[in-house]
Amino acid sequence: MMTATIPHQSLRYLIRATGTPEVTTNDLLEALLITDRAMHHAFLDAVSMLTGTDLAGTRLGRETYTVDELTGKQSYRDFTLTRGEATPCIIETKVDSALTSADQAARYLRQLPDGGALVLVTRAPLTRSLALQAGQQLGVALQERSGVHRGEVDGRKVIVLSWTHLLRAVADPAGKPFDELLALDAALEGISDFTPFTAAVNDIAVARMVSQIVDIAEEVCASLSGRLAEADVLVDSVSTVRKNGRALWVTVAVLQHEFWVGYDADYWSVVPGDPDDDDSGKPTADPPSPFWIGRFNGHVRRAMAAIVTERRARLDRLGVTRPLRVAVGAPIDAVVELLLEQAVAHIGALSAALHADPDAVQTHQLPTAGEYTETGHENEAGLNDADNRDIVSRRPPTM
Repeated sequence: MMTATIPHQSLRYLIRATGTPEVTTNDLLEALLITDRAMHHAFLDAVSMLTGTDLAGTRLGRETYTVDELTGKQSYRDFTLTRGEATPCIIETKVDSALTSADQAARYLRQLPDGGALVLVTRAPLTRSLALQAGQQLGVALQERSGVHRGEVDGRKVIVLSWTHLLRAVADPAGKPFDELLALDAALEGISDFTPFTAAVNDIAVARMVSQIVDIAEEVCASLSGRLAEADVLVDSVSTVRKNGRALWVTVAVLQHEFWVGYDADYWSVVPGDPDDDDSGKPTADPPSPFWIGRFNGHVRRAMAAIVTERRARLDRLGVTRPLRVAVGAPIDAVVELLLEQAVAHIGALSAALHADPDAVQTHQLPTAGEYTETGHENEAGLNDADNRDIVSRRPPTM
């Protein structure tokens, strides 16, 4: 089965890695359809059913080029279904973008014969907004039914639907969808972190909450070093507080095993133990949180690659990555206190386990003056640790 031999996670990585997710998706779909005759026929049948258009005997074309007769604009249609000189169907796909011009839908519709169909495909969260945009360009309100938006202009049909609707409609004679297309659908629906905004984006309470979270993260990070000292937790060092547009954190090193503590906007949206997210850590009973402890995943200089990989694997086995529970309905000092208690307890457990591990102790070397951390000239956040570290030693400078 395709979903077993090429998991959707691998397809998702491939699509993301190319930097052109829409083009890569279309190329993958074309490759599947032209190499599997049964799937190709089933695809034509599915589009015929969805559009109510006879597409029997049509030929699939990829990235066909034409010049609009009315405007002179160039058009690169993602897919066309042609029969002789006629093009009864154009399929335009999107992954995370809107229509690329103010008249794209109108131009493509004009390129169809009477009774032809324009099919617009996007990810499920964006279907409604794409239908609205297409309807505005065409001057018609598309009617939604069962997740598919339909309309008609000058005898030509307009259909807006999700990749899921399209790919799952492609089925064999027994009505079973193709595993390859199910895997592609699963990859596509998780390809982007962006989902359309709701009215909450205009709610000042949301902004105030984010602002408070950053303030609390700064207080927690600034206080962590002292709290670790009070609890006699052995650490190599705790960095100064660092921040960028998406996060605020400190770096903690134990036997040169580095991890971070703080607020991260991306981790806030992660469910602990999510199997589709490599950075989510092990499954826990903890709810998602803006505040996490996690190990780094960034670039490592070649000379340090083997030992850093070993250290990271050791941290993973110890369950380093986890969210910190937030006190709900409590005053700010209680929120900070609970976060610090959890952070100190977790770091203490990590430190104890590392010091009890002879392999971790044996490979440990205290950095000499001017040496950097595991990532060489930069740590995983891209900051120079030699210049930006607030050293808080918890052990004597001898082995």
